[in-house]
Formats: sequence, structure tokens, C-alpha cells
Amino acid sequence: MVDPGHGGDDGGARGPKGLREKVSALEIGRAVAAKLEAAGFEVVFTRDDDTFIPLWDRSKAANAQGADLFISLHLNAARAKSARGSEVFFLSLGKGDDEEVVATENAGAGFAPGSPDSVVASILDDLAQKAFLQDSERLAVAIQGQLNRLAGIKERGVKQAPFIVLRGAAMPAVLVEVAFISNKKEEEKLKDAAFRTKVADAITLGVRRYFAETNGVVRRRWVGGLG
Repeated sequence: MVDPGHGGDDGGARGPKGLREKVSALEIGRAVAAKLEAAGFEVVFTRDDDTFIPLWDRSKAANAQGADLFISLHLNAARAKSARGSEVFFLSLGKGDDEEVVATENAGAGFAPGSPDSVVASILDDLAQKAFLQDSERLAVAIQGQLNRLAGIKERGVKQAPFIVLRGAAMPAVLVEVAFISNKKEEEKLKDAAFRTKVADAITLGVRRYFAETNGVVRRRWVGGLG
């Protein structure tokens, strides 16, 4: 399952020259899907047009499709315009490594944290993803290394964060912050189809290496009440 971040009324971050995160994430998602399909994988999108989908519903869609992996695609932003590079996150059930990024990416949750619905959902979501944290970390490491090697993006490392979009995914799940849309040079790169192809190559090779390291075994576990 390829999940281009944001969409619809949720435009995400905006670059110095006006590039919207929702647009770039979808373009990258399409490039990633093409490369994955060429490598023999079946790809399903959470969104393939400019549609808003609440974060809670994205992992549910992956569960309903029986997806083996969930890859959410985003562009980072920071107050420091010099910030650059890629980060790959897997779920933290605690506080996490970057509160600013978490606050930004969790903004499209669909209902308020602390409400009865969100409390029940968070309990079920923790159960769903807890079983896959080790495999999610392996997938994140595999993708991050290739982004640096193939796409020439500064490696900022693999991190953990309590991203809502990853909770509830009953499969290995990662969130890829491909580059900083707030950085002028990286914004220009994101507009370049050749660069997006390199990103797609990197993510695809990361996926292939993940399956090679796990001997092609997909460990999925049904969690009652999800999907």
C-alpha cells in the first residue's frame, strides 16, 4: 500500500516557491508505484488523486486490502531553511524523536485526540502495530540507506514517532520524509521527474532488500476489530 500524504483541503507543507506537499507526495507515489510494479509487486494507493482521506482510514484501507507493507510518503519542513535530507520513521508507542514533525503530520487525523473514539482506536491501533515494530524498523533502515545512495539525499537517519497514519496498520509500516520542501534546493529537486524516479528506485530497492533479509516471508497477524 502506497500512501501519498495529505490531499484535498489538507495541502501539507508549502515550499518557498509554492510547491505543495500534497502534489509532490502524489507525484512521488506514482513514481514509486511504477517502479514497484516493474519489480513484480502489486501496488494499491490510499489515494491516487487530490482527495482528503483521514489518517485513521489509511491504515484501515491497507488492512482491508490485505497489504503486506504500508509506505506513507511525505515531505519535511522546518523553520530553519537550511534543513535538508531524508528521514524514515517507524511507529513509536511513546513520545517519539521529533515533536514538530509529528504535530505537522498528525494534523489530518479526522477526530480529536482524547475523544472517546480516539481512545478506543488508539488501544486497537497499538495492538495492531506492536507486533510489527521490528519488521517496520528493518524496512525503514533498508529504505533510508538507499535514499542516500541512489537519490543523493543527505541521510538524517531512521527515527521513531507516534504518527497516527502508522497506527492500526497490521503489517510493517513506515513513513518516508523524502526531502525538505522548505529548502529551496530540495524543493527544486522535487519538481524534477528524474529526481523523483531516483527516489522511487531507492524505495523499491529498499523494499526488495527488506524481503531478501526476511527471506520473502510476510508475517501478518489478524487483530480482531480492525480493518
